[in-house]
Formats: sequence, structure tokens, C-alpha cells
Amino acid sequence: MKLVVLLVAATYLAPTFVTAAPRIAPLASAELDDEQRALTTRFAALGMRSAVATYARYPALADAMLPYTEFLLTKSTLPARDRELLWLRTAWLARSDYVWAQRVPAARRVGLNNAEIARVALGPDAPGWKPFDAALIRAADELRVDAFVSDATWAVLAARYDANQLTDLVYGVGEIEMHATFASTLRIEIEPELKDRLPSGVAYAPATRQANARLVGKTARIEPLPAAQGVPNANVFRTFARNPPADDLRNRVGRHIRDETSLAPRNREQLIMRVGVLCRSEYEWAAHSRIGRQVGLDDADVARVIAGPSSPGGNALETALLRAADELYRDDAIGDATWDALAKELSQNQLLDALFTFGGFRSATYAINSAGVQLDANMSEFRFPQSLR
Repeated sequence: MKLVVLLVAATYLAPTFVTAAPRIAPLASAELDDEQRALTTRFAALGMRSAVATYARYPALADAMLPYTEFLLTKSTLPARDRELLWLRTAWLARSDYVWAQRVPAARRVGLNNAEIARVALGPDAPGWKPFDAALIRAADELRVDAFVSDATWAVLAARYDANQLTDLVYGVGEIEMHATFASTLRIEIEPELKDRLPSGVAYAPATRQANARLVGKTARIEPLPAAQGVPNANVFRTFARNPPADDLRNRVGRHIRDETSLAPRNREQLIMRVGVLCRSEYEWAAHSRIGRQVGLDDADVARVIAGPSSPGGNALETALLRAADELYRDDAIGDATWDALAKELSQNQLLDALFTFGGFRSATYAINSAGVQLDANMSEFRFPQSLR
């Protein structure tokens, strides 16, 4: 009874773009070529028919993204009940009816009852959670707000989880959040047989505040493995190489964004660097501000990335990309004006790559920050400017 009272008493902020027509329509069955049909058939078991049929418009992106999604949803090292709690809370925080509708049936299948599912929206401090369940939900909140799992929450999780499970948790929250931002930005329609929606009457109130706590210059929480043949020597790769099957799938995401994207190199790096600023990830900033210089960014360009889309200079596309990053970070969707500005300059594949770049690297910052990945020796001259530390 207390749960019902809480649900009715609060005010819910409605998710964005739940009724408008899709910005990029999913492929109908008759439109599929052989490659696209193979993708939609392979990933049909995920249940995300509308999303998969949208991603399949760009097969290279779908082939990079969906194998890791499949792993996270069905094969990760996390216990099934734990991961569904995390994915539900992530959907709630991202205000994604699409992801919520997908995950509720899965949550019921692994034993979560309707009262627990409704309680997810109330957050980790709602009465009724066991301490570990509350820590799981709080971790999702901390990642969403601060791109970092706090010391107290990490200690609770690390008492039960090993390094692979902790990695699947932090990366997984980011990847599920990425699907939420795709769904909200592209206005992907919920499959008609799915009836669950975000609980109404619940205030949007993450259970944490931005603290910008970081482990740079301190002790790593997950120590990098010793240098090994076949593993790049950078700390970020050696930190997350413990589970090769999962690492291979994560690296497919990274390879597409870094090496196979349809975005121009300077635009790719501007987006990644802005993610580093927004998520206060000094490692990502150091790695990609160096690459940014290599692809032609100068001091003024770097200063604009730090200052954000309201800063003077830059062309219309670059300003729109920075604004898109800020909107995705703040609102979990790109607004109409920004989308229209991007659509004037970018192809359909480039629009999808922009979303993938932001989401993939936001997920990476969650893992890098929370694991305490330390800067590599060659990063000293590319550290955050003092204003961001």
C-alpha cells in the first residue's frame, strides 16, 4: 500500500519524443536486402524488432553494435536478476519507454515481481530493497549523473562481484543507455505486443548528485593485466582484457567508431572529446585530444570543445555536433532544432554514427572512470586543462 501512495504522490516528467513519427523509419520486411535480412534474423531473439530494423539500414553499424548488446542482455557474467534491475533503472533514468517496455517482460522471466519492477522507478532509497539490490540501482544512478561509481557503492559491489562482473556492470549500463538515446532520438516505435510503459506519477529524481570524484593519480580499482601479446599496451586495453569474448565484442564497437565511421575524423574527435569533458574522463580526453591534434584540430578548436556549443567560432556542423552531445548527455535525446541542423549536413549513416560515437564513448567513460584506469606515460602533455580538473 505504501508503494501505491508513493507512486501517486510524486510528479513524473514525461519522456521525450514518444508520439512523433520516427526520424529514421525501420526497414519493412520487403525492403531488406540479403545482408539486412541476415542481421534482422540473427538478432530477432533480442525482441527489439523496431530498433534492429532501424539499425539495419546501416549494416556495418548494426554488425558492430548488436553482438555486444546480445552479450549484455543474455550472456554477461552478471546474474540475470541483477542485470535486469540495472537495465530497468537505466531505462528509467534515460526516460526511455522503449527500453522499459523491452526489459519488463525479461525482468518478470527472471523472477522480479510487479511490485519490485514498480519500485525500480522509486530508486535505491525506496523501502523494501535488500542492500545489494539498492547498491545495484544506486550504481546506475551514479553512472548516469557522475559517470563514476562512488567508493561506498563500489565497495558493496566488489564484495560480491569479480573484475569481469564489475566490468559488465559499468559498460552494460552505458550500452543500455545508448540504446535508450537511439530510441528517443530516432523516435523508434515500441513493438505493439509490448504493453509496459514507464510508471506514471513518479518524480524524476536520481539518488545522487554530481561530485566529479575521480581516481586519476590514485590507485586503480581494477589493475591492468601485464603486457601480453595481442593486447595493446595502453592501460585501458589491459584493464578490460580479462574476459576475451566480451572484450572482443567491446573492441568491435570501438573499432567501428575509431576506424570505420562515416564521420569525418575531426568531427569524430570533437564528439569524443566533448564526451570526455561532459563525463570528466581525463583518460579519454588525453587519448583523443592527442588524436584530435593529429587530424587537424588547433588550439581554437580544442578550446571550443571545452567551452561547448555556445562558444564562438566553428562552422554550423561542428556547433550542431557539440550541441547534440550536450543534449544527449542532459536530455537523452537530440532536440528538433539540433537534429534538423545535423540532417542538413550529414547523411543518414553519419547521423547514426554520431549517435553511436556519443553512446559508445559515454559507456567507455563509465568503465574507465569507475575502474580507475590510470593515464599512460605518453599522456602528460594532453591532460585536462586546470579548469576541468
